[in-house]
Amino acid sequence: MRTYPYFKVLFLFAFIAIVGCSKKEDPLGAPTESLSITLTSDAGTNELEVLSVDQLVNFSIIGSDGENYTSSAKLYVNDTEIQGSSYTFSTTGTFTVKAIYESIASNILNFEVIAETERALTIDVTRAMNNQTITFGLLDSSGNNTASDATFYVNGAAITGFTYSSATEATYVVYAEYIINGETFTTPEKTFTVYIPKRNVVLEDYTGTWCGYCLKALVAIDTVIVLANHHVSVVAIHESSIGPPDPMDFAQIDDLQAEFDVPDSFPQTQLNRTVKWNATPPSSLIYDMEAVTSIAGLETDHSIAISSQISGSTLSVDAKVIYRNGSEPGDKLVVYLLESGIIADQANYFNSNPASPYYGMGNPIVDFVHNDALRNSLSGLFGDNIPETSAFQEYKKTYTFTIPSEYNPNNLSFVVMVVKADNSAKNSQHAKLGETKIYN
Repeated sequence: MRTYPYFKVLFLFAFIAIVGCSKKEDPLGAPTESLSITLTSDAGTNELEVLSVDQLVNFSIIGSDGENYTSSAKLYVNDTEIQGSSYTFSTTGTFTVKAIYESIASNILNFEVIAETERALTIDVTRAMNNQTITFGLLDSSGNNTASDATFYVNGAAITGFTYSSATEATYVVYAEYIINGETFTTPEKTFTVYIPKRNVVLEDYTGTWCGYCLKALVAIDTVIVLANHHVSVVAIHESSIGPPDPMDFAQIDDLQAEFDVPDSFPQTQLNRTVKWNATPPSSLIYDMEAVTSIAGLETDHSIAISSQISGSTLSVDAKVIYRNGSEPGDKLVVYLLESGIIADQANYFNSNPASPYYGMGNPIVDFVHNDALRNSLSGLFGDNIPETSAFQEYKKTYTFTIPSEYNPNNLSFVVMVVKADNSAKNSQHAKLGETKIYN
């Protein structure tokens, strides 16, 4: 059993001595490999393939294990199951195709079927960072790009050529005009979005169910989240003490404390991993809100997106990063798995303090609801190296993990961070399991 050297009670109370020594080196579980399937077609490998009417397309499904699942998986065109592994697109329109093997879903292929005089308008980036170049295409039914022969209109104004960029965050409308045999045609309108990447700060709350003064940090965090317009990712890192173990005890907390110089006198809160954010003076309830709000939500030069899914007891999460100016040497990706809605009694030293929202709630507070508890690090504890990544090139890494039976999958979430070589957090993003967070 693990014990710890000391923790200091605040508000001028006495110190309580705690004996201790050992620590666990391994997390609560390790990421595992799970099967994924990839759907491809003989029509091409572009994000959108343009077809002519009555064109036959053949599909294949290959698993991450190298096996061919084409004959055993089910194919769906516009969410309707088809028979076999080929399909003739007999009408004009837009179509999506996906495969499902048991409960595993593939990627989605997109097709647009057009008549001889029609052209398919394409946009290489439908959600672009401010000042990122967007390229339009205009494909005929044979897949030839005729953009150089067309005129493109963005928000009703003709542009020169077939590229566009903007510094202004907004949703834009684009269409193209083209001429065939002297007759002018117009494509249907499509939309794209320009966003300005905003910084989400990280607050890591070192806490425990035994820590009666830790509730003041929770109040401060809940307050600053609102003040910072929710540009805050919260991680609650629990440690056991004397008595019954904390049910959310994180096995590698000692390693985090050692790296970031976090003492055992809880509560301790770290801003962007390396900066201390605690009550000043320690015996008060006063936190420097401006230290958080002055940087949360500011424009930054990169953005993080998250998408995830669950199959049986296995989750899969894609952590994605895109940079305006390319990655910096030493950048790393940290992916944490959190759980909320955990019921456990919480010591409350504010039961007699009318200035606290926990006044009169008892000590301990029975069946207290704990949120954002750090359960596991799917990446290395201090991050996985991000390889050299060019400007506007997406870097993606997929993590899979078998969920232990004691976790509630409905309450799981992720915090993804990009950290520098010195382990300070540059940006973060947070999302529930099954939720997609786009670049923003």
